[in-house]
Amino acid sequence: MIDIHLGGDRMKFVQAQFSLKYEPQIKIRRSVNDIEDFLQEHYGTPQTMPLPDEFAPEAPRIILYSKNGHSQVSFSQIAVDLMVNFDNEFLNDFKMTREYIKKRINIIIELLRKININEYLFCGITYNTHLDILEQKPTEYIRKFLGGNILQDDLYEASQSMAYVKNDKFFINHQIGTYKEFQGRLGIVPSLFEADNAEVISEGVALVLDINNRYQYIYKNKKNSINDCSNDIDNIFELLCDNINRWE
Repeated sequence: MIDIHLGGDRMKFVQAQFSLKYEPQIKIRRSVNDIEDFLQEHYGTPQTMPLPDEFAPEAPRIILYSKNGHSQVSFSQIAVDLMVNFDNEFLNDFKMTREYIKKRINIIIELLRKININEYLFCGITYNTHLDILEQKPTEYIRKFLGGNILQDDLYEASQSMAYVKNDKFFINHQIGTYKEFQGRLGIVPSLFEADNAEVISEGVALVLDINNRYQYIYKNKKNSINDCSNDIDNIFELLCDNINRWE
């Protein structure tokens, strides 16, 4: 395993996602009223996607946006996904982000029980962060992870991925790489023909941590009771804490 301990670095928590996979629920769109009623305290009126039941089970059928604009929940025939964007004091406080996410996950778990989804295949949490690299150039900072593989001096962008297994249950995935944000195109890379005229307004090093219990499902073919989901989430957050601390 690659040594990824970088003492003294700090990070900004930009975005996080919770995803839970379940057996196909072909008629999940019919649960929209129950979903709306259950989430009405935190989320607005749901949008339903007019897709045929036999089309693309991974495509969202129901999407809800939070009233404060920070998160969204989507339901497909095979998954529920929570996406959260952080700002203000949340950006630098992992504990605050964890508290927010765990509260929303608990609500989702109760909702799944209500619409009779009582088992799940696996679940996971992904954090998208930006590292504080001080005055270093992003490409120079990233070279330490590439060893002798990159000899060119004019490195434009780079990334490195690594994954390992914990307790014969969890996949722990790290991806570190450079990023650029362009004027008027946050999160969007301009096309080849636009790149020469696009203004870079921010660049740095991004770290993605993805921890899930998919290993247990793939190699042990073990499903989980929805009643056990909270314990899995607690374990995933413990692993996230351990791995985040290795980068700080």
